[in-house]
Amino acid sequence: MDNKQNQNRIFIVGFVLITLVIVWFLAKPVVLKLAGKSENSEEKINAEILKASSISVQNLFKKMENKENIIIADLRGEEEFNKGHIVASQRYSAEELNAKKIESLGADKTASLVLVNSGDDIYETARKVNELAAAGFVNAKYLAGGIDSWKSQGFPLISGGGLQEDKGKVKKISLDELIDDLNIEGNLIQFLDIRSAADFAAGHISGALSIPLVNLEKDQGKLSPIKKIILYGASEEEAARAAASLFDLNLYNVWVLDGGLEAWKNAGGKTDIGG
Repeated sequence: MDNKQNQNRIFIVGFVLITLVIVWFLAKPVVLKLAGKSENSEEKINAEILKASSISVQNLFKKMENKENIIIADLRGEEEFNKGHIVASQRYSAEELNAKKIESLGADKTASLVLVNSGDDIYETARKVNELAAAGFVNAKYLAGGIDSWKSQGFPLISGGGLQEDKGKVKKISLDELIDDLNIEGNLIQFLDIRSAADFAAGHISGALSIPLVNLEKDQGKLSPIKKIILYGASEEEAARAAASLFDLNLYNVWVLDGGLEAWKNAGGKTDIGG
């Protein structure tokens, strides 16, 4: 009986070993191919990163201080972008940021382009830089270290508004308070309309300056730091976002008109049409 059991065990062990050998023989080409693919992928990633041009946060900040014309494209998601982004940067997905999109921004092939990410996914950003460079945009670069490096160096970030902490940056002014201010210091009041150019042309507060919200950070220099800025937008949410952004840009004498343009018109305030 014992001999028979031993023979059965030997048979089973032998069968398992033969089966494993056959499986390995059949699977070996696939395994080696996958291993080679993984190795090639790693080489490809390294090659993309090494090929792409980059710019340090210090050099970017210096160029911005010198008011050089730079297109800064932030490739992060909307939530992260609104938590804090580099002034005058615009958010794009990697898919939509292509040569055609950049040309639609009025940039030529020599334009300075800086792509920004969070700092932990260098490959995708580097790949996009190389793609744009291949399309002729020779000055395309990615920000070395991404937004994390920018923050660690203490460089300023602008909020996109809408966050809980942004509420303290927004001040409102009622129509009655505004009228009192206009009677006392009308020459020191600057109305700011952040709606689209088309909406502005359809009707706006007389004397208002038109800076659409999408251009606010880029065109902040048009605002007087000594005047009281009264802003309004297409909605209260839009106006609050603008006020929060201007606060981060060190413009503190900014007030959101309670009720916006409609409240002004309902009270008989003067309006104009046209650009």
